Amino acid sequence: MCKPAHKSDTNTGAAVLCWLTAAAYMGLIFYLSSRSSFHLPRLPENSDKIIHICLYMPLAYLLFLSLRESGFKKNVFITAVVIAAVYGISDELHQYFVPGRNASAWDALADLTGAFLGSVGASMRKPRD
Repeated sequence: MCKPAHKSDTNTGAAVLCWLTAAAYMGLIFYLSSRSSFHLPRLPENSDKIIHICLYMPLAYLLFLSLRESGFKKNVFITAVVIAAVYGISDELHQYFVPGRNASAWDALADLTGAFLGSVGASMRKPRD
């Protein structure tokens, strides 16, 4: 598991594992957004925003841990949020070209919300000593 290092430590192996985990998760999001349709039951209107929030919380969490494990000390919170949010925007643009999908600024806002909450969660996690 990807665990944050102490503030003065940089563990290259753990950092690589964290980044690979974050990249794999980004790949999963890309794969899911590449699907033309899902066979889901009819959901209440705008409930997909909850799904977006739930998908981007772990992404920002993983990015936060990756940055911290890599030795970043400044602006880790905001950097993780920005990377996840930019990925969310790029994913919405990607969905514009997927048949049966559409791009939505509201979905991107939900991605940003999830990214913010994921970074909050990661920042509350005590670094290991």
